[in-house]
Amino acid sequence: MDKVAIVTGAGGALGSAISRHLGTRGYGVVVNYYRNKEGAEKIAQEITSKGPGQGMACKADIRSFAEVQAMVDTAVKKFGRLDLMVCNAGGSLGMINRSGKEKLLLEHDEAEWDLVIETNMKGAFNLIKACAPVMIKQKNGHITVISSGTGLRGTLKMASYAAAKAGEIGLMKAAARELGEHNIKVNAICPGRIMHGVVAAVVSNFADDAYLRETLLHKNGDAEELAKFIGHLATMENVSGQTLNLDSRILF
Repeated sequence: MDKVAIVTGAGGALGSAISRHLGTRGYGVVVNYYRNKEGAEKIAQEITSKGPGQGMACKADIRSFAEVQAMVDTAVKKFGRLDLMVCNAGGSLGMINRSGKEKLLLEHDEAEWDLVIETNMKGAFNLIKACAPVMIKQKNGHITVISSGTGLRGTLKMASYAAAKAGEIGLMKAAARELGEHNIKVNAICPGRIMHGVVAAVVSNFADDAYLRETLLHKNGDAEELAKFIGHLATMENVSGQTLNLDSRILF
């Protein structure tokens, strides 16, 4: 394949949209999953059958560097290269626990805090660390971290998620500085709220919708638009170290 991507959390709504879109662009796509094997395999088969891309499902817990490294090695062995790493897997406490319930900072216990930080920020660290050596050898590559405006502004009952997403943005900037000399572009995207599964359950717990009121366009995000944006960003050769906002909110 001329272009190869790994998309983490690809069994979910956002990751599947990203994976499918990259497949239409002719990528070899490693469809990463942790829980949803059936969903990931279905997406990989769809990418391959529709072409021009080729899909492959691969299990890895992004909290484990050994598992992430094994996934990167598998991708390079099968496709011969790695051009794009999409650090998509993550989520807030309610999303990760599939409960739809968030907690105030003072209600978190240590295990819950660690779960969110490790799934988001440590996961991004492991992914960047594992893919960068391959891209350094190629003297080219893109790393895209899916962060959140919550990491810039904070949100009620999402202290751990805000901390993790702010950490991802700091990590992205540091990685962009270190890897720029090797022509590796590292960026973060804040996609805004995209309604799907567990996110819808989390939102239903709030009495009023402050999110929509503070967006300039007064609407939620779209998974397909996010996927197209990531595909386009991976063609750009002079964009790195940036936090790119897709949700029409004014973020600081």
